[in-house]
Amino acid sequence: MQYPTLREIPSRQLWTEQFNGLDRRPRAYDGAFQAMGNMTGDPWPLLSSRKKRGIVVELEKPLGLLALEKLAWIDGSTLYYDGKPTPITGLSLEKDMLPKRMVSMGAYLLVFPDGVYCNTVNMEDYGSVNRLYASPSGQGVSFSLCTLEGTDYPRGAMTVSETEPQEPENGDYWLDTSESTHTLYQWNGEWTAISSVYVRIGAPGIGKGLKAQDGVALSGIQYSGNSETLKAQFDFLNAAHIVQAVGENFIVVAGVIDQNFTQTSGSIRADRKAPQMDFVIECNNRLWGCRYGEQDGETVNTIYACALGDFTNWQKFAGTSQDSYYALLGSDGPFTGAVTHRGTPCFFKENCLHRVYGEIPANFQLQTVKCEGVNPGSEYTLVSVNGVMYYLGTHGVQRFEGVPDSVGKALGEGRFSSGAAGEMNGNYYLSVLEASDTWSLYTLDTEKGVWHRQDDAHALAFAGLNGEMYMLCRNGTLYALNGTAGETEAEDVTWYAETAEMGYEYPEHQYMSRFLLRMWLGLNAECHFLVQYDSDGVWHEQGALRGNGTVSLRLMPIVPRRCQHMKIRLEGRGEMQLYGMARVLSGGGNGGITA
Repeated sequence: MQYPTLREIPSRQLWTEQFNGLDRRPRAYDGAFQAMGNMTGDPWPLLSSRKKRGIVVELEKPLGLLALEKLAWIDGSTLYYDGKPTPITGLSLEKDMLPKRMVSMGAYLLVFPDGVYCNTVNMEDYGSVNRLYASPSGQGVSFSLCTLEGTDYPRGAMTVSETEPQEPENGDYWLDTSESTHTLYQWNGEWTAISSVYVRIGAPGIGKGLKAQDGVALSGIQYSGNSETLKAQFDFLNAAHIVQAVGENFIVVAGVIDQNFTQTSGSIRADRKAPQMDFVIECNNRLWGCRYGEQDGETVNTIYACALGDFTNWQKFAGTSQDSYYALLGSDGPFTGAVTHRGTPCFFKENCLHRVYGEIPANFQLQTVKCEGVNPGSEYTLVSVNGVMYYLGTHGVQRFEGVPDSVGKALGEGRFSSGAAGEMNGNYYLSVLEASDTWSLYTLDTEKGVWHRQDDAHALAFAGLNGEMYMLCRNGTLYALNGTAGETEAEDVTWYAETAEMGYEYPEHQYMSRFLLRMWLGLNAECHFLVQYDSDGVWHEQGALRGNGTVSLRLMPIVPRRCQHMKIRLEGRGEMQLYGMARVLSGGGNGGITA
């Protein structure tokens, strides 16, 4: 009689000890998870729950965050530095004055579009970038030919003619009008040309708030006489000029007029102001900005730079290395972001990048690169990490080194529409609005290319300072993500990690018979192990572990039912680090019985 023989079912073990974060693609790589919450790859190759965060402060109306030597933020209409209010108060909350753009230049902290600044070392040094002036109505504005110091030339000793005066005396002046450009001469035995001629403009308070070498825009100057020549000379003054000398009630600018004149009608303006800018950055001791749209009644598509080391001067054009700068662009569409990258200012549109090379205005060169630019509404995702730019483009997260390269494929095919980002220790922090109209906070290890998802934080801005990454959320909470500042979160962190579907890839009807987990759990931390079969949407708990603070090999006695595929979910609370996960595969066939 022949008895049945029980044949040992062959089995093998697949061990995973390198965890590659989040990967939402249908067939994720081994060691990656298709969904997760509150996870981090800081101890890579391990998978870990994130640290508890520190709650630094709660703001009522958060509008901005920036790191200098200390943290600065805007709460409502007030600018704060190192947790204390600054003299910058009364910031406009009107819709057309939002969002706020914070930028630093040396010790100075500036807020646009309000155009205000304060010195973070000396808070008594604060004020407005713009100096606006209109002459009082009904009071005359005088114009006279003068020296560089502002001293009027004696008109009694001056001849204005096309021919030389006869029998001149030493100290006499002759304004030669024979050429289109009039030239002033002085007689000292012979007529000697005075190379530079200036006009003194006198009006009550016109010089207040100005200094020599400031650039001002003059307007409203009108000559009411009958001379076409004089009309042209006064019209020439309606332009940007360098202030050569200044007093409380006068300024001196380059120019020439054939006769002195007092304007009694209307009002003149003498403004020193920054242009309206969509984005503002600092690069090489200059502020840079860009504008697409209307500017003082004109349509502009322009990049601007202030004078070297002087953010109050944007119209200083003296032909020196310290001049202001602007460039007109031919590309279409609004700007979508700006960043300083590798020592150069970069301005993005949705389909191109404008980059300015050079050290002084005389050799500034504008390079335009056609590429996938920054997605509208994602300007705060522009971050330079170890010399490489990262940003949210139309088709996901881009890595830019000469040309953009997508690094967000692991995040899936859903479209992100806006967000904010920051950088710390080679990690790119990204808070984005997803297609599902929900927010998610992701981290990318830029060296390893590994993504992790934390939670649904809606961040307005990030700032890295002293090894800590700060995150300002829409609800007003300012977090220290590494927990080194502020008050530590009271509740344990709840977390989960969910695999992609397993089983399709196993040959010869092999199936998973059990799992081994090697993990560390903090004291009283919990980990639950759940399985979902054949995508039925139901999670079945298969076991749980409670931490005792030691690393050990844990056997999860799972005997899953036969199925085509399954998904695994780890969830818990408290501190957790996953060192390895083993899947034990058993053979299929007739159950191992032969006749």
